[in-house]
Amino acid sequence: MTKKSDTELFHRVTDYLESHLCSHIAIHQICKDNLIGRSQLQKLFRAQCHMGIIEYFSLMKINAAKEMIRTNRLNFTQISEQLGYTSIHYFSRQFKKLTGMTPSEYASSIKAMTERRR
Repeated sequence: MTKKSDTELFHRVTDYLESHLCSHIAIHQICKDNLIGRSQLQKLFRAQCHMGIIEYFSLMKINAAKEMIRTNRLNFTQISEQLGYTSIHYFSRQFKKLTGMTPSEYASSIKAMTERRR
């Protein structure tokens, strides 16, 4: 496979993930919808961003959550539901795992930064 087609495929899959951000999606579904084998998909993500696809998808969700915390008036339960998490606890664990802080610590740090700017 050429580098160009790898890059195109990577972008197609990341666009697909972006459009499914609010759902819980399994690898076999990603493969089926993008006509790619599981090992090829994993290899592609390792090569393009040095992480597995599920890790990448989790990171996308947490980045979206961070954006929602910064801009929306939704509570954490609403945010976790909107991003397709099965529970607020799982969402909080993922958030802490990927950012090093809980959603409320993150919200407080954003609030503190905003207040310091005034």
